[in-house]
Amino acid sequence: MKLESLIWLTWRQHRWSLVAVVAVAMAAVYGLLTTEAGDRALNNSMPIAGFYALMVQLAFGAVVGSFWGAPLLARELEERTYFVAWGQDVTPVQWLRGKLIVFGGLAVLLGALVGNGDGFVGATRSWGGFEANSLVQVGYAVLGLSIGVLIGLLSRHVVTAMAATLVVFTAVRVFLAVMVRDNYLPSDRVIARWEDTPQVPDRGLEVARGFAGPDFEPVAVPDRCVQAINENTCMRNSKAAIGTYIDYQPIERLLLFQIIEFVLCALIAAALFAVIFRLLRNGGGWKPSRSHRRIGPLVPEDSVVTAEAEPSSEPEAAAEPEPRSEPESEVAVESGGEGEPGSGDQTEPETAATRTEG
Repeated sequence: MKLESLIWLTWRQHRWSLVAVVAVAMAAVYGLLTTEAGDRALNNSMPIAGFYALMVQLAFGAVVGSFWGAPLLARELEERTYFVAWGQDVTPVQWLRGKLIVFGGLAVLLGALVGNGDGFVGATRSWGGFEANSLVQVGYAVLGLSIGVLIGLLSRHVVTAMAATLVVFTAVRVFLAVMVRDNYLPSDRVIARWEDTPQVPDRGLEVARGFAGPDFEPVAVPDRCVQAINENTCMRNSKAAIGTYIDYQPIERLLLFQIIEFVLCALIAAALFAVIFRLLRNGGGWKPSRSHRRIGPLVPEDSVVTAEAEPSSEPEAAAEPEPRSEPESEVAVESGGEGEPGSGDQTEPETAATRTEG
C-alpha cells in the first residue's frame, strides 16, 4: 500500500477527531493572540477568552495524546479490526508509520501555532510564560502523542488508554516543571549581609534562598534557631551566618531553557516510538491470545465440555437392542390364546386350512 493511500485512509477513519482538535486549537490561538495587550498586563487583568485559551495551551499535549494517540492502536486491538488492517499487503510498522505522518505532522503544526502568545503579557518575556513558546508546545504535543500510542498498544482498550494517557502525561509534565526545569543550568547567586536585603535581578526566577556562612556557601539552620520566633535574629546573634542569599535564573536564559525542554521532550518521545515499533515488529504488543482469535462471540467452557460429551453418549443409546415380541406371540399361539383378544383371529387361518385338507 502506498503512503498516499495510508494518509487518505487515516483521514477517512479519524477525520472527526482531527477536525475537532484542530478547531479547538485554532480557537485557542485566536483567543491567545487577540487578548494580548500591554494595558491589561499593567492592570493585572485577563479577558475570559484569553483565560480559556491559556487553559487549552496548558493542556494541548494531553489533548493530542488522549484523543489522537491513545485510540490509534487501542481501537484496532479492542475491535479486532487489525486482522484486516495488518493481514493484507501492509505490515503493522508501515500501517503505523502512515498514521503517525498525519497525526505527528498536525501535532507539530498546531503546537507551533498554540505556542504563539499567552493571552496576557504579549511580547514581554517572563518565566511565568515559559510554556507560551512554539518549541515547548511542539515538544509537549509529540511527547503526548508517543505516550498515548504506547499506552494504547499495551492496554488494548480505548477508554482505559485515554484516561491513562491523561494521568501519565500530566505526571511527566509536572515532574519536568517542578523538579527538572529550574536546574537545567547552574543558578546564579546573590549574597547580602545582615544590613542589606538580597534582590533578584529584573524578571529573574528565584530558585532557592537561605543563609550564607563565612565561606559564602549555604549553611543549615540549627535546631535552636528553627524553634526561635525569628530565624534571622537567631542566626545573626549566634554568628552562624554572615547574611542571606538567593539563587536565581536570569531572564537571559529563558530561550535556552525552552530549547532544552523541547530537546528533552523530543528525546523521550523518540525513545517511546522506538519501543512501539519494536513491539510491533516482534508481535509482543499486539499478538492476540487464543480467545482473541475468535471473531464470533465467545462460548463458555462449560457448554463446550457438554457439547463434547453429548456425542459420546449417542452410540451407547443406539447400541442397546430393542425387545423382540415374536416369542411372546408364539407362546400365545401355543397356549391357545384363551382370554386374550385377537387370539381367535390368529387360529382361523389354520382351521380353514385343516378343513380344506380334509
